[in-house]
Amino acid sequence: MPAATPHMMSWLEAPPPEHSLHFSDGHGTWTSHPYPAVAEQVRRNARLLHREGIGSGDVVLLLGQNTIGFVTSLYGILHAGATPAIVAPVGLDAMESRLKNVIRSVRPAALLATADHAPLLESAVRPLGCRVLTEAVHGPMDDGAPELPDVALIQFSSGSTGDPRGVQLPWSALNSHVFGIHEWLSIDDDSRALSWLPFYHDMGLVGCLLMPMGHGCSAWYMPPQEFIGHPLRWLRAASESRATACALAAFSLGHMLRRVRPQQLEGLDFSHLRSVIVGAERIDPDVLGEFHRLLAPFGLSHSVLLPAYGMAEATLAVTGVRPDPREVHTQLVDTSDLEIGKPVPVCAADAPSATRLVSCGKPLNGVAVDILDGAGSPLPEGRFGEIAVRGYSLATGYRQEGLTPLGEPFRTGDMGLVVDGELYVVGRAGDSVKVNGRWLFAEDVQRLAAAASPKPQRTVALLGSLSGSNAAVVVLEDCTAEEASAVGGAVAAQLPGLHVVVLLVPHGTLRRTTSGKPKRREMWQELAVSGDMASHLVWDSLAPEAARPASRPAADL
Repeated sequence: MPAATPHMMSWLEAPPPEHSLHFSDGHGTWTSHPYPAVAEQVRRNARLLHREGIGSGDVVLLLGQNTIGFVTSLYGILHAGATPAIVAPVGLDAMESRLKNVIRSVRPAALLATADHAPLLESAVRPLGCRVLTEAVHGPMDDGAPELPDVALIQFSSGSTGDPRGVQLPWSALNSHVFGIHEWLSIDDDSRALSWLPFYHDMGLVGCLLMPMGHGCSAWYMPPQEFIGHPLRWLRAASESRATACALAAFSLGHMLRRVRPQQLEGLDFSHLRSVIVGAERIDPDVLGEFHRLLAPFGLSHSVLLPAYGMAEATLAVTGVRPDPREVHTQLVDTSDLEIGKPVPVCAADAPSATRLVSCGKPLNGVAVDILDGAGSPLPEGRFGEIAVRGYSLATGYRQEGLTPLGEPFRTGDMGLVVDGELYVVGRAGDSVKVNGRWLFAEDVQRLAAAASPKPQRTVALLGSLSGSNAAVVVLEDCTAEEASAVGGAVAAQLPGLHVVVLLVPHGTLRRTTSGKPKRREMWQELAVSGDMASHLVWDSLAPEAARPASRPAADL
């Protein structure tokens, strides 16, 4: 690529001294790293890889931690012309199994680690035929321009429908997508990014790291666990850094609403925020409105809340609401009469089967969305079907012991509709059932269960078939049997005809993806199919009132 052609690593050739990357240590202390110092470390790591014989065509593993070491290692791999494969960090007990699957999938030349992690990883990866390299913190640097790789990145899907799969992104797709996001969000020299999203997830990696660094912007990064434990720190960082752009997984809005009180925000200012991307799962319009009402007295404009839809297979974003003075569009849909290929029925707000869907905006430039019928043919606007994606940003395939092509259009398995060019996501086809003719999605049951639960963040709704009938299994952690039974009663009352079962499980049973979405299929298999459901059962809508398991003392569970 000619030097005059802009690309997302151009900052390495002339690192802006006035901008820096800032990292929290997880305890509220921040350190700053100016771009020139970051560039030097990137060049050291590139030189290390070249010295070890690693370059174009090679894959290098990297643990996706929100640290400056991850950033300099990632760009060092890219500078050397190799392909980084980002692995989600897990506990040491699970690390060997995780790395075994990844190594079999991508066949890496090495794993690049920081000095403090390299010894811990040695014993896990060497038996698997992979060597560990320790990043270079001193020594010579590579000169010249980066050797841009053909395959820019292997990022792993979130795993909501099964085991995470290595998604292979060509350089052209990743580079063009970064600049496409710049255009979408009007990124400029004054932009400042803030994120807590993990670097091993596409939103955190592409949207919150590669995107701002592609313009040489200043950015602030917090470990995910710090945000989960102290969401107020993230809000304070947004104010103090005068951030203009950030992204949030949809579940984190509710997390902040539960943990942050208005009086704690006194003195903070969010008026400088120009774009707050919200994605990773179906967005609850009520939660979106409550989040705005919490922050509006402190300067947050509703127009900067930008729902979006995307996935690792499309690099990141597929559609997104653009910054606009208007309110986010919604559609009130009658889910009792959804049928693939047919017009989506609208209804009154007080109808029992009414569901308000939030617009995820229009496709980004160079990307197209189709709604398909059961035979895979495109449907007109306003009709219900499967969401499919076309365009420049699609991955070339999955790296599972060879390359499995995605195909175009890419059928996502998500169901939805398009109205006035804007996408509305209803739910996943694999997490839905028909009840009394109504198409019911797990997201609909989740909303009802969470609203009735004393611990909504520890409540997950699963859908499937039990004993020949369609059923919802509501799984709760850390509640009493009485509380769990009340949730079951509330869900069953609003969904007549559905078999509702409530399970009370120990803390740590719930499974979530890297973006916070429930791993519903995995939990259904473990709890409803393979597991001993009876040992966790506290309420069953089909059991006679006097014989329901909830009558047992909680201590017996």
